[in-house]
Amino acid sequence: MDWTKKTVLITGGGSGIGKEITRLMIERGAHVIVATLMPEEIAELEQDLPREPGKLTGIAIDLTADKAVSGLMQTLAEKSLSPDILVNNAGSGLLGSHKDLDTRKIRNVLDLNIQALTELCSLFSRSLIDRKQAGSILNVASIGAFVPVPHLAAYSASKHYVLAFTHALAHELAPYNIHVGALCPGITRTKIYDTMGLKAENQTKGSISDRIDAFSMDANKVALCAIHAIEKRKRQALPGINHMVTFFRILPPRFTSWFMYKFAEGRNVS
Repeated sequence: MDWTKKTVLITGGGSGIGKEITRLMIERGAHVIVATLMPEEIAELEQDLPREPGKLTGIAIDLTADKAVSGLMQTLAEKSLSPDILVNNAGSGLLGSHKDLDTRKIRNVLDLNIQALTELCSLFSRSLIDRKQAGSILNVASIGAFVPVPHLAAYSASKHYVLAFTHALAHELAPYNIHVGALCPGITRTKIYDTMGLKAENQTKGSISDRIDAFSMDANKVALCAIHAIEKRKRQALPGINHMVTFFRILPPRFTSWFMYKFAEGRNVS
């Protein structure tokens, strides 16, 4: 793939996996548009990432706000930007017993993980079709899409949605030469640790966050998998040993959710 001819829109591209994908694409010569909540992340990107051979455009936006997605597309039009690749990376999660979680925070997670992603796929694909342009969409799901995860019930359910939505949408958009795929990383060492109530360091021995950290991946390896998935037009990409999680698909959900519950039972969050 000749990245120098590509314009890429990445949501949540200011940190973690999204930032690493941004860096790799810019290094390959792509023009990358980063839509992120934090304006300071855009400033950091402009300082840290090479402006050549690729280019960087930053847009600060809260994708959970009313009409945010349509507003983002309008902003792109006003700036004469026509991305042909979309990476739906923005996402969040909450760790804990579902009955104890703040319902406003749950709504925000579902708005970002499901609603914003779904709307953006719709408006982005419509834009490509109107321009008679081929393109790609990569939706970032999770290995949680394959397993019901107690203490991450809403998050894992949202990623089940993303994976199912991706498979269905791929068939709808194939006639327009728009490829749709899903990236399904495991726990990755990013800021999402703090968002989900985990701690990247100083975990209590044997706690949930300590156990999860033992299986976590580096963001760069996940980003490389994302690049490969787009280049090879893969429907489903799981970095590293995470591909083994697909084994759980052949097991009854009642068993896998019980297994994951027992994994966390009696442990502190951190």
